[in-house]
Amino acid sequence: MKQISTLLGMLLGLALVSVFLAGTYFLIEYVVNLIGALEPQLKTVTIIAAIVAFFCAAIIASGLKVGSPHSISAEKNALYEQILAHWSDRVNHVPGDEEHAADSEFIYQERRLALHGSPKVIAAYMNLRHTTKQEGKFGDDAIELLKKLLVEMRADIGRAELNINKSDLLDLLLDRH
Repeated sequence: MKQISTLLGMLLGLALVSVFLAGTYFLIEYVVNLIGALEPQLKTVTIIAAIVAFFCAAIIASGLKVGSPHSISAEKNALYEQILAHWSDRVNHVPGDEEHAADSEFIYQERRLALHGSPKVIAAYMNLRHTTKQEGKFGDDAIELLKKLLVEMRADIGRAELNINKSDLLDLLLDRH
């Protein structure tokens, strides 16, 4: 039964494509005959006007795209930078200093991470948050998870070099000399 429905679907699709192509052919033939009946000077002006109108429509359509990839990428970069700044502050603070955990601005950033973060970034972040909540401080496990979060964020923004030293990245993040 499934084979029959697949075959019928393919035949219907082929018929629709054929009708579309035939309609396009007849439309082009009609426009050519319509322009062909004009005087030579008017024919030239009409063709030029049609080409200009087509290019104007293409330019306007490209300008109407909502949320260009560049603006989304810049927003994601800023979000990742703010989250990493928060976690580097937590690492550099004395253990038991939890004033940042309840910060409403950071809660807002976490919500944005849920919206913009890739699945791997969100998983790495949740592992880090869960581990620090269980341990109550930043231990070696949390440091390793912070490295993983940093690498996942870099991969998500298109910086997925394989031969980069994760410890060097973390030292840069935490301003260690």
